[in-house]
Amino acid sequence: MVFRIKIQAPLKTNCHGFVIFCFSDFIHALRKSCPIYLRKEKGNTKEIFMTDGNISLIVAGVSFRKTTLEIRNKFALTSEHIKRIYADGSGKYPKDFFILSTCNRTEIYGRGANAEMLINLLAENTIATPEEISEYVFIKTGDEAAKHLFRVAAGMDSQILGDYEIIGQMKNAFNLAKTHGCISGYMEKLFNSALQSSRQVKSRTALSDGTTSVSYAVIQLLKEAIGAEASMNVCLMGLGKIGTLTLKNLKHYLPQHQVTVLNRNESKAELAAGEFDVNFAPFENQQDVFQNADVLIVATGAEQAIVSKKDLAGSKLKLIFDLSVPSNVHPDVKEIEGLQHYNIDELSAIVNQAIEARRSEIPVAEAIIDEHFAEFRQWEQRRAWYTQPVAEVRDVPAYKVA
Repeated sequence: MVFRIKIQAPLKTNCHGFVIFCFSDFIHALRKSCPIYLRKEKGNTKEIFMTDGNISLIVAGVSFRKTTLEIRNKFALTSEHIKRIYADGSGKYPKDFFILSTCNRTEIYGRGANAEMLINLLAENTIATPEEISEYVFIKTGDEAAKHLFRVAAGMDSQILGDYEIIGQMKNAFNLAKTHGCISGYMEKLFNSALQSSRQVKSRTALSDGTTSVSYAVIQLLKEAIGAEASMNVCLMGLGKIGTLTLKNLKHYLPQHQVTVLNRNESKAELAAGEFDVNFAPFENQQDVFQNADVLIVATGAEQAIVSKKDLAGSKLKLIFDLSVPSNVHPDVKEIEGLQHYNIDELSAIVNQAIEARRSEIPVAEAIIDEHFAEFRQWEQRRAWYTQPVAEVRDVPAYKVA
């Protein structure tokens, strides 16, 4: 947007040919909201051109907030596909943009583009139907789009509040675009400002503290009870969704532990053992495995308890986690002296406490984002003052300022 103001007054210029305004208070007020550009005067009557200062960014895409995983899969773009988009020389895509495609979102951030251009990019490169694009794709522009980028980077728009896995994904997405020459200095400054804001949110708040999944709650409790460095023998029963996720977390966060997996489907246990570099044993040999285990994690899907006090007699178990619904560990294991037992409700309570604690940090995180966003806006306006084309000042019919 461009505002045009015509004034008549005796004006002076400096050595660089810029007008020195005598309406200092008036100019100061205007500068708070927009840059002002002037050319050397030709007379007493001038035209002053000002931009409204909006950040020239647009974002279009889908996220978990409005779509199911099935719908998001239709919008997903692989790295190879994105590379082909960046390499396209037809001019139908923005010159300054990057694409962020994860399991929770597919978003295109661009400058020098309009909504139609980004919508067409999605229509041509995804399997989403026109009806799905119309129903699910959101569009944000200007400051709203830039603020969205800041919130995504800070984990404020993650499916799990405060999840900072998105930072690595954003860096990879941005660097891929930069490698293909699709990033301007302006876009890089905006992106780096968002990253800096994200780092401050992480260091100055507890937004990412605590446990946000039952499987990770097991990891946290193991660290607290045993220590992060101690090595223990862990038996994991069951390789369904939650059991497999727990195995991944064990290998990622506590790789020093010796893990043995048990599963009714022995071939599945053997495959998991090979993939994650752990041991496996036939399900019917569970008694022998129990005797050598320090920790037992039960993530089976039986309709009743399959582990009881008698099954653990003589074992050296210190911790037992029952992640099954209904419980697959009999309550009588609590009678075993020195054994700590956690069921799904107790683990979920730990998760819920962590999530509530994170939510209480939202106002602080939002204030940090606002602070860094304001700093970027100031940089943007300084840049506009010095770098944007200056409109030619033309003589206009003289009139008096009311």
